[in-house]
Parts: sequence; C-alpha cells; structure tokens
Amino acid sequence: MKCPNCGFEIPEGHMYCDHCGTEINFVPEFEPEVENEINETLSSVADELNKEERMREERLRKRREFLEMLHQRRLVFLAAFGTVLVILLAVTLFTLFSDKSSYYYIRRADKARSSGNTNKAIEYLIEGNTNLPENTDLIYRLSDYYLEMGDSDKAVEALRKITDSGLFTDDKVIAAYESMISIYEQEQAYDKISELLSGTDDSLAQELRNKYIPKAPQMGMAGGEYDDIVVVALLPQSQNEGDITYYTVNDGDPNESSILYENEIVLDEEGEYLIKAATFNRYGISSAVTEEKYVINKGIPSPPEIMEPSGDYAQNTMIVAVADAGCTIFYTTDGSDPTIDSKQYISPITMPVGTSHYKFVAINEEGMTSEIVERDYHLVFTRLISKEQAVNSLVSTLVRLDILLDNTGKVRGIEGHNEYIYNSEIEIEGAGEYYVVVENHVSNDGVSNPTGLLYAVNTHDGSVNRLGYDSSGKYTLIKISNR
Repeated sequence: MKCPNCGFEIPEGHMYCDHCGTEINFVPEFEPEVENEINETLSSVADELNKEERMREERLRKRREFLEMLHQRRLVFLAAFGTVLVILLAVTLFTLFSDKSSYYYIRRADKARSSGNTNKAIEYLIEGNTNLPENTDLIYRLSDYYLEMGDSDKAVEALRKITDSGLFTDDKVIAAYESMISIYEQEQAYDKISELLSGTDDSLAQELRNKYIPKAPQMGMAGGEYDDIVVVALLPQSQNEGDITYYTVNDGDPNESSILYENEIVLDEEGEYLIKAATFNRYGISSAVTEEKYVINKGIPSPPEIMEPSGDYAQNTMIVAVADAGCTIFYTTDGSDPTIDSKQYISPITMPVGTSHYKFVAINEEGMTSEIVERDYHLVFTRLISKEQAVNSLVSTLVRLDILLDNTGKVRGIEGHNEYIYNSEIEIEGAGEYYVVVENHVSNDGVSNPTGLLYAVNTHDGSVNRLGYDSSGKYTLIKISNR
C-alpha cells in the first residue's frame, strides 16, 4: 500500500508512513451480499430494541395506573375511618353524658355529696339503679353512701339487689355476699351474718355458710322409748377451731349460757327427756338446733325378739320367739293386738303355708306389756305340679272315688261326659298355692255347660279338694266325697 501523501510504499501492518509520518486510515472493502446481511441484522436489532422500549413504557404506564388506584383507595379508607371515629366519639360522648348512663348518675351523685347533700346523692343513685338495674357501680356507690351515713342495714339492703335479683353472674353475686359480710364483721354483728346466710338457699352462699355458720351436732343415739339407761353422745360436725357445743335438757334452745358439752349425757331415771344441742363458732354464731326426745321406761319389759324376719319362704320354717326372763310371750294371727288372753307362745310355731301376719308381745310378772313386734310371712313351696298334671290328678282322683267311670269323664247314668279345664292360680290363706280347675258337662251333641263345681289342686303336692267360699267370701277347701 502506498502513502496517499508522498507515494512511499508502506509495509503491511504499519499505521504511519515511514517517509512522511502521515497516518494511514484503512477502509475495508465489503461485498454487497455481506453489506445486505449486516443491514438486515442491524434492522432486527433495532426492532428488538424498539419492542423492549414499548414494553418498558407499557409496564411504566400500568404501574402508574396501579399507584393511582392505591392512592384513590387510601383516600376512600381514610374518609371511612374518619367517619367511624366520629361516630364512635359521638357514641362515647353520648354514653358518658347522656342522662341514661351510669356515669351521669354517679357524676351528679358525687357532686351532690361533695356539696354536703348526701341524701340528694342517694336519690340520684336510686334513680340510676331504677333505670339501670344491671349496673353494679351504682349499687356499690349507693351502699357506700349509706355506710357513710351510718345506716348499715340499708347498705346491705342495697347489695341485696345483686344477690336476690337473678340479674348478675355468679362471681358478682359472691362478691356482693362478701361485701355484706364485711359490713357485719366491722360492726361485729355476727348474728346478722348468720341470719343473712341462713335465710337463703342460694348454692353460691354454701361456701360462705360453711365458713361462718357451723354445722349442727348429731345425737349419737336416736330418740325413742328405752327400758334401760340411755347414754347420748353429741357428735360435732364442724371441725373449725373455736367451735363449742352447748345443750339443754327439757329447756329452750341452747345458747352460750346453756350446759357446755364435755362428756356424754347419761339418762338413768325414768321419764321423758328432750335434749337440744347447737354448736357455736368463735364469732358466737349458732348452728341449727338438733333435738331428740328420749323416754325411759325401766319397768316396761323389752319387746320379744323374733328370730325369723318378715319375708318370703320356700320351705318348712319354724318361728322362734325369745323374751327376757320373767316374761311370757303372747301372739295373734288375725290382725288384733295380743293381750294376756291371746295365744301363749310355748314352743316354736310352724310357719303356715301362704300369707300370714303375726303380732307378738312380752308381758312381765307385774302385767306390764312390751311394745308389739309384727312379722309378715309368705311361705310358698316350690311348684312340682304342672297345670296339665293338676288336671290329670283331679280326673284320676274322681275316678278312684267312683265319681267318674273312666278317664274320659263318663258319669254313671248321665249321657255325655265331663271335662275339666284349668282356670287360674290362687293362694289360700294357711294352705298354700292351688290351681283352680272348672268342671263342665259336654252333651252328646257337643254343647258344653258349667256344672258349677270348682276344684283346687295343690301346686306342690298335687292334692285335690273341692273349692268353696266361707261366710266372709274367702276361698276355702272342701274335702271331696262321693255324690
């Protein structure tokens, strides 16, 4: 290549003319095809760049729209929130300063009290309680004002609006009870605590009753009539420290001036004794009064002891009675009270079959009579005979006694035959259980009519009897005989 300035030959790769120092600019030569490809490539690149630019601008537009929407929503929310705040503030102010709010009545009551007019303050609180009966602040403030005036009864009466109305929760009721008790404790009016807690069956007050009211003592022996010395122990039911038991004998209700219980009470003389006892706690509060009446009759014999208790029996049983020495036992079975003219018990009695009722009494040598002892027995042997066997046993017995000619029920001299049908089961006093069998006569044309005869077959041994009635209408057994 030659220098364009001086024409000197420039070696390949030199950037300056070695002869004149002129800078050499190389201009590459392109073929048309190559140039076209380059142009197409550059055009594609420009299109891609334009497309990306448009997408970027679209994203920016959407973001601006989104931010604008958020801004609008924020303005709406702030406006709504502000409205709610205004409403809440208005409600709060209305609640606080309306003439129907507890704050209104308390504020006016406090103002009246501060000016020295406590009666007027109480009037405001009473009015407030009338309009707002479920507000405890008004009630407690009313109770406090009554206490300031020295009227504890009205202070407690105010708190009873909580315990007696049924409008309040359990914890508020218990709190009210404790406040009333606190008022009475400060005045040492323990009898009023007892009256307060004893005068309600509210289960919520039970725990407080256990704390402030002792449980009544129990008598170690039940009241009643006795023919010997009676020793009565008073059993305390409260375990609180300071509890003391007092009692009276044939006197009024016990108090702290009555007989102090220290040892068992011995009743060794004939007569009637009414014992009353009560436990007092350290506050002087009394439990309920326990009382029992004892009658000592040392000359009256003890009632006879009957070994067999009342009840059902299924086998032969002997009734055994025992009395104190020098006493004789008499008894009845007809329901009347036994006397010295009744049957005398000499040896064990065979218990009759069926239902029986006995009355026993012991009479001593002086003719004094013990209490009557009663026993009811029901002796029924195990059934060994079925209904079918009972009917067969009846027919066999009638054949054997020549009442029937044979087991088909033929009767001598009478056309047709007899048939025997089970009817029911009965119990005959003193005899046991029986099957009732009805006798019917069946004519040759098949017509069946009752003969009017009833038979009784024992369910245990199959014994057969005619069945009839006594003068009182009760069943009775009749021995079968030939007709």
